[in-house]
Amino acid sequence: MGMTISLMERRSVVTLAMMSTSCALSEGPPIAKIKPKTVYFGKVEGEDRGENPMDPPKILEDGYFWMRDDKRKDAEILKHLEKENAFTHSQTAHLESSRQKLYAEMLGHLKEDDESVPFADGSGFVYWWRTKKGKSYKEYWRKQEGSDEQCYLDVNAVAEKLDKPKMCDVSEVSPSPQGTRIAYTVDSSGYETYEIRILDAINNEIIETIENVAGSITWGKNENILYYTRHDKAHRPYQVFKHEIASGKSDTLIFQDDDNLFNVEVWRDLDATVFILSASKDTSEIHFIDTHDNLQLVRAREVGVEYTVASAENDLYIIANNNNQYNRALYFAKKKAPVSWHLLVPTSEHRSLSDQILATKHFVVVTGREDGFARVWLLETDKETSIEPKELPDETFLPADTKKKDQQNTLKLVPPPKDLVSSEAYFVCLDANAQYNTESLRLCFSTMKLPKSIVDFFPKTNKHEIHKIDSIPNYDASLYRTERLLVDSRDGRERIPLTLLWRPDLKVRGVHLYSYGSYSISLEPIFASSRLPLVDRGIVYAIAHVRGGGEMGKHNWYETQGKYKTKKNTFYDFIDCAKHIKHIVYPNAKISIEGRSAGGLLVGNACNLEPSLFEACLAGVPFVDLMVTMCDPSIPLTTEEWKEWGNPNQAEFFDYMLSYSPINNIIPNTKYPKMLIVSGLNDPRVAYWEPAKWAQCLRSQVTNPNDILLKMDMDSGHFSAADRYSYLRDTAYDYAWLLSVMLPSSDTTLPDNFPL
Repeated sequence: MGMTISLMERRSVVTLAMMSTSCALSEGPPIAKIKPKTVYFGKVEGEDRGENPMDPPKILEDGYFWMRDDKRKDAEILKHLEKENAFTHSQTAHLESSRQKLYAEMLGHLKEDDESVPFADGSGFVYWWRTKKGKSYKEYWRKQEGSDEQCYLDVNAVAEKLDKPKMCDVSEVSPSPQGTRIAYTVDSSGYETYEIRILDAINNEIIETIENVAGSITWGKNENILYYTRHDKAHRPYQVFKHEIASGKSDTLIFQDDDNLFNVEVWRDLDATVFILSASKDTSEIHFIDTHDNLQLVRAREVGVEYTVASAENDLYIIANNNNQYNRALYFAKKKAPVSWHLLVPTSEHRSLSDQILATKHFVVVTGREDGFARVWLLETDKETSIEPKELPDETFLPADTKKKDQQNTLKLVPPPKDLVSSEAYFVCLDANAQYNTESLRLCFSTMKLPKSIVDFFPKTNKHEIHKIDSIPNYDASLYRTERLLVDSRDGRERIPLTLLWRPDLKVRGVHLYSYGSYSISLEPIFASSRLPLVDRGIVYAIAHVRGGGEMGKHNWYETQGKYKTKKNTFYDFIDCAKHIKHIVYPNAKISIEGRSAGGLLVGNACNLEPSLFEACLAGVPFVDLMVTMCDPSIPLTTEEWKEWGNPNQAEFFDYMLSYSPINNIIPNTKYPKMLIVSGLNDPRVAYWEPAKWAQCLRSQVTNPNDILLKMDMDSGHFSAADRYSYLRDTAYDYAWLLSVMLPSSDTTLPDNFPL
C-alpha cells in the first residue's frame, strides 16, 4: 500500500498516532502525523513533466509529503527527526561497547601515518599526499628538484575553520600548469555546493575565491585561466565559466546546456586541451577549446549515442557506441575535422569499453570489461602499424564492415604483475597519469585479499615496476579465501556473478550480502579493511553483481537488461543470489543485506518481495520513494533520472514504476527484517524525507514496527562524514547493530587466532 492510504486506513493510523503521543519515547517509535496530499502524475500546468505527460493526470495520496522541506529548517520536521534519533539511540545504547571494539579493530587496520606514491606532471614538480596519526584529513605535498618539500595544502587546517569540521569535503585539488598556483574546492554542508579557493603556491596564501560552484574545475592554457561549472536551481551542473585571475574582469559564461536531462563538466587533457562534456544517462556531446579560444564541437548529440574523447596534439581518439557499436569502438579523428571519424578498433562481443580514455605521445589507453572484470588495454600510436593521418579520408566516416583488413589495429591487454596477482579475479584501473610525454602507465591493482597496489607498466618492454602495496596493520591475507560463483537467473538468460570472502578456519555464522545494481556502476572485487571485523567473526562477505550494474558489459548488463522496464531483473537477481547462498552454498545460513542510495531501492524491493529470507537490512541513504520523487521536476537531480528509471508522468512507465517503488509495495501484517536506515539531512541526491517517510510507512504496516530504526545525521550529506575517523565510527555503528542481529550478544568477540 505504501503511500496510497484509504480513508479507513488513514483513520486507524491517525488514531494510533494520537494514542502514542502520550507514551514515553522508549515505549515505541515516533509516529508522524498524517497530512494527506494528492500527488499528480502527468500534465501539471506550469511544470516541465517531460515528453507526453498523461492528460488527465493520475493521482496518488501521500500522507507524509509534509516531511519535505527543501531548506532543511522546518522546526516540526527537525523535531521529528530528533525523536527518530532518540528512539534509535534508546534501542541501540546497549551496543556502545561493541561499537568501541569495532572502531578499535578498524582503526587497528588503518595505517594512520601514510603517503601516496609521488607522480610528476611535467611542470618540474612531483606531487603526493600524506596522512598523519590523529589527523582526519590529507596533507598535500610537492617537491621540485633541488628544493625542499612543501606542504601546499593541509586539509586539516581548512577543516578547523569550518562550522562542521567532520564534513570538510575537498573534492578537487588542482595545481596550475607551471605550479605557481593551486585551485581546490571545499564544501562543509554535505550538499555538494562548493567554494573554489585559489592559492598562491609560493606564499601559500589564498588570493581569490569563487562561491556557489558545482565542483568541476580545470586550468586553461596558462596560470591565469581557470574554468569551472555552476548549478541551476535543480542542482544540475549546467554552465561553464572562464575565470581570469587578478584581471578584475567578470567571469565569462562560455557554455550553457538548458536541457534538464544533461549535466556539464569540464576537464583538461594531458596535452593541455580543455574539453566540455554535456551528458545525459544515454547521450553525450563534447566540445573542445581550440587555440583561438573558440569552442569546437566534436559531434552533435544524438539520442542513444555516447562518446568520450582524448586529445593527442592535433589528433583525437574517441570511444563511442554509434553505428551499432554497442560495446563501443575506438575511433580516430583530426582536430581540424573532428566530425570525421575513422574506425581503429571495432566493437567486440566479449569486450566492453568504458568511457575512460587516455592519450599520451606514444600510446592510447582505454579501459573496459572482459569476462566480468575490469581491464586496461592500450594501442601504441608511434609504431608502423598505427593509423597515420594521411590514410584518413577527409570527410568520411568508415564503419567496421568497410574497413580494410590491413588497417586493423589490436588493443593490447595490460597484464597484471605475475608476482602480485595470480588469478583472473582482479581489479585494475588508471592511477595518477599526469604527463603527456611518458614511456610508462601508472595503474592500481587490487583483489578481495590484495590491498591497493600502485604499479607502473612499460609498454615497450612489457615490464612492471611495483611502487607500493598498501600496508594493512594486523592483517594476514593467508587467513582469508575468496571465490566467484555464478548463479542462474530465474529468466534463464544469464548467470549472475557472486563474489565471496570468508575465513575457512572459522565456522560460518551468517552471510552479509551487498549489492548496488544501477547506472551501469560495477562493484569490483577489491580489498576493503572495513569488512574484516565481519569476516573475522564468521560472517561471509558476499557481493552480488546483479543486472543494472556494468559488470558483464554496459550494453548487456545495463542498457538492455537493467533499466527502464527491465529494472526488476536487478531485484530478482539479488534474491536469486540470496537463495543460492541459503539453499546451496551455506544451507540455512542467516543472511543480512546492505545497499546504499540506488542500492537502497534494491534492498527495499528485496524486503518487499522476500521479507522472510533476510534477518537484517542495512539501508544507507536509500532511494525508496520512487514515484513521488520522480514525478516532481523541482526536486534536485530528478529530471536527469528519467533516463534511468523512466518518467512516471508518462503512461508508458507509471504502472511499472509503481509496481517496484519500495515505499508503495510494503506487505501489510508481515514481519520484516530488522532494519537500520541511515541518512543525512543535507543529502542532495537522496533527500532526507525519503528514508524518513519510508520508516513511517514500514512501521504503520509491518508486525514488528520497533525493529525499524532510522538514524539521521543532522550534518552530513550523501557520502557520510569526510573525516576518516568519523567515517570509521559510522561504520562501527552500523556493524555493531548488524552483528547484534546476526550473532548472539555473547558471541561477538574475536576468535582466538585473530591477528592482533
